[in-house]
Amino acid sequence: MSHSPEPKGNWQPYLELLSYIKPYKGRFFFGIAMGVLFALVNGSIPLLVKFVGDRIFPGGADHQKIAEAAAAGMGPGIQSVLWACLLVPLVMILRGFFSYLNAYSMSWVSLRVLNDIRTKLFTSIVHQSQGFFDQAQTGRLMSRILNDTSVAQSTLTQLSVNLFKQPIALLAGVGAVMWIDWKFSLVALVLFPICIVPVAMFGRKIRKAGRAEQELAGEMNVILQESFSGIRVIKSFAREKFMTDAFDRAAMNQFRNSMRVQKNTEITTPLVEVVAALGVGLALFYVFYAELSAAKFLALMAGIFLLYEPVKALSRIHLQLQRCLAATTNIFALMREPRAITDAPDATVLTSCRGEIEFDRVAFSYGPEITALEDVSLRIAPGQRVALVGASGAGKSTMLSLILRFYDPQSGTIRLDGRDLRSLTHDSLREHIGIVTQDTFLFHDTIYNNILFGRPDATKAEIEEAARQAFAHDFILAQPEGYQSVVGDKGCKLSGGQQQRLSIARALLKNAPVLLLDEATSALDSESERMIQTALEKLSAGKTVVAIAHRLSTVLNSDLIVVMSQGKIVDTGTHAELLEKSPTYRSLYEMQFHHEPTRKSA
Repeated sequence: MSHSPEPKGNWQPYLELLSYIKPYKGRFFFGIAMGVLFALVNGSIPLLVKFVGDRIFPGGADHQKIAEAAAAGMGPGIQSVLWACLLVPLVMILRGFFSYLNAYSMSWVSLRVLNDIRTKLFTSIVHQSQGFFDQAQTGRLMSRILNDTSVAQSTLTQLSVNLFKQPIALLAGVGAVMWIDWKFSLVALVLFPICIVPVAMFGRKIRKAGRAEQELAGEMNVILQESFSGIRVIKSFAREKFMTDAFDRAAMNQFRNSMRVQKNTEITTPLVEVVAALGVGLALFYVFYAELSAAKFLALMAGIFLLYEPVKALSRIHLQLQRCLAATTNIFALMREPRAITDAPDATVLTSCRGEIEFDRVAFSYGPEITALEDVSLRIAPGQRVALVGASGAGKSTMLSLILRFYDPQSGTIRLDGRDLRSLTHDSLREHIGIVTQDTFLFHDTIYNNILFGRPDATKAEIEEAARQAFAHDFILAQPEGYQSVVGDKGCKLSGGQQQRLSIARALLKNAPVLLLDEATSALDSESERMIQTALEKLSAGKTVVAIAHRLSTVLNSDLIVVMSQGKIVDTGTHAELLEKSPTYRSLYEMQFHHEPTRKSA
C-alpha cells in the first residue's frame, strides 16, 4: 500500500484534525485575536525604537529640538523623553500579555481536542468486532491512542499558535522596516526567500522518518504489552534476557530514527540563521554607504531580528506537518476502519427474553482454510440446559461466540426467541446473556468493583448475595480489606479458584436469562467444584444454559448433550442415550473414566 497520497489526501488528515476545534471555536478565535494583537504590537517595535531613539541619541532631529526647548525653558523637555522611554516597557507588557493569552487559549483548545480524539479513537476501537481484535496487536493499538494522538495534538498546538500570529507578525515587521527605510529593507530581506530552500530539502526526509517513528513506537509498545502480560511465561522459561534484547533492539531502532528526524529538523535552523546573517551583513554595508543615523539603524536592526522568529516558526510548521502526517493518517484510518459486526439500521432493542435459541443451517469460517462450523442446526428450548462436548477444535466455543454475536455466520441464521440476532442491537442482546469463561479476566481493581461489572446499578447487598451464591463471600472477607481489596493485575493476588468464583459471582449478579458456561469450573478443586455446581444449578433454574465442558462429569445431568466433531453436530441426546447410540460420545466417556471399551450387543 502506498504511503504517498495525492496532494488532496495530504491535507485531508489536517482538515479532519482541525474539524475537532469546532466545539471550542469561541476560545479558539479568542486565541487567534490575541495572536493578531501580539503580531501588531510586535510589528510596532521597530517604529517604537526609532521614535525613542530620535529623542535619546545625539544627532537625532527630535533630540535636537527637545534639547533646545529644554534650554530655552519652552515645552515639556525632559518629561517627553521620560514618557517616550516608558513606552518601551508598556509595549513589551502588552506584547507579553497578548502572547500569553494566545498560547494559553490555543493550548487549552488543543488539549481538549486531544482528549476528544483519544476518546473517539478508543470508542471506535472498543466497538470493533471480535475479528478485529483477533488480527490486531494490542501494543500497536495502544501506540495509536497514546503516541499518535500526542503527536497530532502537538502539531495542532504549534499550528494554531503560529499559523495566524506569525504571518501577521512577519507582514507587520516587514511593513515597519520598509516604512523606515525601504532600500535597507530590500537589501536585508532579499535573501529571506532562500530560507525556504532548506525547508523543502529536509521536509520530505522528515515525513519519511516521521512515519517510521510511529511504526517503531508501535513495535516497542507491542513488546512492552506482551512482556508484561506474559511475565509468568517469560520467567518460567528464564527468558528475561531474550525479551530485554528484543526491547533493546527496538529501542535502538527508535533512537536511530528519532535522531534522523531530529537531525533533519534542527539543521534547518542554522541554515536559516546563516541566510539571515548574510542579509544582516549586506545591511551593515548599506548603513556605511548611506550614512544612516544610529536611531534608524537600531530600529531597522530590531525589525530585522524581530522577523527572525516568525520566519523560523513558519519554516518549522511545514516540517511539523510532515512529521504529523503519518500519525494523523493512522488515527483517522483507524477511526474509519469498518466494523464487521454492526447494528442494522432497523435493529430493535431486546426488552425481554424467554431464552429459546435456534441454529438454522449455520456455517462459519475464521478464514479461507479454517472452517469452524458446517451446516449446524440445533434448537434449544427456553430453560433447557444444553452441554456441548467434543474434542478440541470441534466448534464448541465458536457456537458461544456466535450466540453473543461476536461474529456473524457466513450462511444460515441464529435466532433468539424466533428473532434473527442480526435484527437486534448488540447491547440489548448481550445484556440478556451471562457468561463465565475458562479464561477468567479480572480488572486491576477492587473485588467489589469486579463483581459490580456484571451489573453496574447493583446494590451492595446484591453484590454480597451473588458472592455468597458463588461461595466467594467467605474468602473475600478473609482478604486484608474485604470487598475493597485490590485483586492485582488480572487477579494475580488470588488463586485460580478464587478468580473463577469472582467471575461466576459477576455472572450471577447479571442474572441474565441466557447463561453461557465455557469450562466454568475448570479452575476449581473437587470440593469447590461441587459448591459451584450447586450454585449454578440454582442460577440455571428457569434459564437457558449452554455449557462447554471437557470433563463429562460436569454435564451428565444436562437436559441435552450435543456431540460435536470437526464443526458438525454428530449426535444429540441424554447421557444414557448417547452412551448407547453415539460412538464418538462413548469414546470421549471411556477416555475420561478409563472404562474398558464396550460394544453394543447385537
